[in-house]
Amino acid sequence: MKRMAMLGVGAVTVFLLGLTGCANKKSSAKESTSGLQRIHFDFDQSNIKSNFEPVLRNNAAWAQSHNNKKIVIEGHCDNRGSVEYNIALGDRRAQSAKNYLTNLGVTSNRLSTISYGEERGMQQCSESADDSCHWQNRRAEFVAR
Repeated sequence: MKRMAMLGVGAVTVFLLGLTGCANKKSSAKESTSGLQRIHFDFDQSNIKSNFEPVLRNNAAWAQSHNNKKIVIEGHCDNRGSVEYNIALGDRRAQSAKNYLTNLGVTSNRLSTISYGEERGMQQCSESADDSCHWQNRRAEFVAR
């Protein structure tokens, strides 16, 4: 009985240490993107909307003041359309954001892109949901490394 209690305490300790480790990883990932903000896109579009130009200017300024960091630009889509189409659309969105940043003076060798298509939605939306749900998934995220 005493042995089982010791095993239980050990398992709980390992579990709690594991949670602490995960919490630290999330915290450091969040800190590494500090100052970088996401942008959103209209349905089936990859052009930069004028209301997100200030966000991209701020992201470019952040990149220029943190010239030891590289930035991965992640393209995302909502769940409407085929998987293949959304991967391509996410790529166009990420490339569009990259081109905008390079036009603002961020060197292209510090920027890389990846498309996740609809894989990493921020909101779970049915295909029939209104745009207030879907718009959150149509985005480009900027991740500092």
